[in-house]
Amino acid sequence: METKANKIYMLVIYAIFPIIASIIYIIEEPIPYLGSDELIHRIGSIFGIFAFIWMCFNIIIMTKIKIIETNYSLDWLNKFHMWTAVIAITLGSLHYPLIRGVGPIDPIQLRTGNFGWASFVLLMVLAKIFMSNNLVKYKAIGKLRLSAYIMKFKYGANKILHNIMMVGLVLIFYHSIISFTSASSLYMLGVYYFFFGITFIGWFYHKVIRRFRATSDPYAYRKSLWDDTSLDGVSEKNSKWAFRSLKQNPSLYPCLQCGTCTSKCPVSIVTKGNYNPRRNILATLFGYKDLLLNENDLGIWGCTDCHTCDEVCPQGIELTDLFASLKNQSIVLGKGPDYIIEQAKTIFDNAKAIPSQPAIERRRQDLGLPAVLEPDISEVQMLLTNLGIKDKFELRTSLNKS
Repeated sequence: METKANKIYMLVIYAIFPIIASIIYIIEEPIPYLGSDELIHRIGSIFGIFAFIWMCFNIIIMTKIKIIETNYSLDWLNKFHMWTAVIAITLGSLHYPLIRGVGPIDPIQLRTGNFGWASFVLLMVLAKIFMSNNLVKYKAIGKLRLSAYIMKFKYGANKILHNIMMVGLVLIFYHSIISFTSASSLYMLGVYYFFFGITFIGWFYHKVIRRFRATSDPYAYRKSLWDDTSLDGVSEKNSKWAFRSLKQNPSLYPCLQCGTCTSKCPVSIVTKGNYNPRRNILATLFGYKDLLLNENDLGIWGCTDCHTCDEVCPQGIELTDLFASLKNQSIVLGKGPDYIIEQAKTIFDNAKAIPSQPAIERRRQDLGLPAVLEPDISEVQMLLTNLGIKDKFELRTSLNKS
């Protein structure tokens, strides 16, 4: 459970470890630089220490350790991860300019540091494009996502970003251990090996070991029931339809399948998961058009347009817009539950969802309330006819007869 205390614990951890490492560095720094040069060099090195340790911690967060997922919401973790990564990259950017004036730098150390820093910058750019909806309003982002979707990048985006992060960390780690300070101090060398070691263990566990524990530890590898494998043979894929759905709503792309939408959906709670927003998104991205549009009364029609899922989604995905689109497409095909069609017919015939009843009118009169004005039915019917509603009634009638 996420609490203010838990957030403070996380901040303390992020602060205390690099501070301890920086103190060790100051004590172990073997060269007695003089004057302002010494101060600038130390500040630059401390910036590098903070950047390295924070990147290690950020990778550990992304490995989905149970204690972290249990005590922190995904929304808060995403924001915390983003801001600490931005600060770490900024500190890393300042690291080299501050230390380069002190003395010559080994070319290998310089190249590994630069490539490592560039890896993290690339990671941030890709994460903003493909794993965040902050920039989704720009058409260029939507086009990039569509291109990536065609190239099957969608399903490997997380893996690719995680691996880029680890490659960058390996380069920064090597850059750090061949530095003059590390080469002259076993303590600093131990600091770098310690943080890199626990990070690599977490990453390796996340990528490799937990997959072999899927049967014994369901939490460790939460394979979706609606993944690519389990849906094969159930419904034919329609890649063009999936592409159009993503083009219409590019915010779907960074869905993490975290299940927050389903866990907070009031309909899902009442139906004990029989209505599943998360599953509908995944089925849309996989292109299972027939499966979704031919669903039973609950499949896509369980959505009541309460927008709860939109509010709680850590990725800012516009789920309700997708569900409305799916419903509209289902009606166009002459599908949809009977009660939806009957409700639409009631509105067409009476210009009201609930027709006026004599008992209600008498009660209003007894209470001294004015009579309800009758709507212009012909005007409403003209509007609905122009929208093609009448054609949908006829289509549904012909389908029922057949």
